[in-house]
Amino acid sequence: MHTLADHYFSSILDYLQTQDVDNKAALNAISFNEYVNKNSQQLAPRISLQSYNALLSFASTALNNPLFGFELGKHIRTADYGVLGYLIESSDNLSNAIQALLNYDSLVADIGKAQFLSNSDTATVRWLAHPSCNEQVVLRNMTAWVSVIRQLISSSLSPSSISFTYNWQLKQQQHLESWFACPVKSNAQYNQINFPSGYLTLAFKTDNAVINKTFKQLSEQQLTSLKSQGCISEKVKQLLTAKTTLQNCNLLGIANALNVTPRTLQRRLKKQSLTFAQLLEKERKSRVVNLLGNMPLTEVSNILGFTDQSSFNRAFMRWHNCSPLKFIKGNIQNQK
Repeated sequence: MHTLADHYFSSILDYLQTQDVDNKAALNAISFNEYVNKNSQQLAPRISLQSYNALLSFASTALNNPLFGFELGKHIRTADYGVLGYLIESSDNLSNAIQALLNYDSLVADIGKAQFLSNSDTATVRWLAHPSCNEQVVLRNMTAWVSVIRQLISSSLSPSSISFTYNWQLKQQQHLESWFACPVKSNAQYNQINFPSGYLTLAFKTDNAVINKTFKQLSEQQLTSLKSQGCISEKVKQLLTAKTTLQNCNLLGIANALNVTPRTLQRRLKKQSLTFAQLLEKERKSRVVNLLGNMPLTEVSNILGFTDQSSFNRAFMRWHNCSPLKFIKGNIQNQK
């Protein structure tokens, strides 16, 4: 599951407020439900890429701005990057800041992979976005990187060129070129920023070696924690998928298989805004269509681990908005 930090998501809401767009209305418009609990308005620690995409698309439409991600990126703050932002800010030069980005970018948003390329004349930061990232996501990332570096070195600093895999209309491209102060290429193979290699040694205004060391240690701890959380949810999914039947499949059994306590498993999943019940339901839902019509409904219910037929029927209604029998009849009619 690709996620981003809650502060990176909420920074969009902060910006929308400055544009007189109500936060509650924005979240309702994208059917957002990723809170610490259902009765709380506190965001979950990590937000899904799906919700991030949806909020950026909503904002672009609501403000009638096809370059909304660009406007958002221009107004980036170091704090929007969390610990990584302060690590970059306390770096001594651009080279070390890029290294921090390469190592810890997933702390802010685990939605792509940054790469660094360099020769004697030109250096390149390339971003391989997750395929489901929309153009607003890419615009925000690319613009924010340039904006932050200008804040830390010089407002007049400009790349040699910027490339986007997306196609911009002529007026949009001219608008981008005016702010970036360099050629902007559309329909490129990669999303990337090219700049003179000499920029790598330019000193940062906020260089602080002691603070940098502290934030680097903290970033390493957070990255280790994030990787651990990701592994635990994937392992739960793998264990559920491997089971021929979901009968007697419960939190205690899965926790024992992973050699952790049920409480630890719950806590780690909660950090990803997940519960064991959600993962079990997702596995049941993914199996049910292939089982229907091939065996009696009571057997389907048993294989999926339901305690009784009525529980299965209610779950199926929740998944497909109809009863299992109606679903089977509909498939039969469609095959005629």
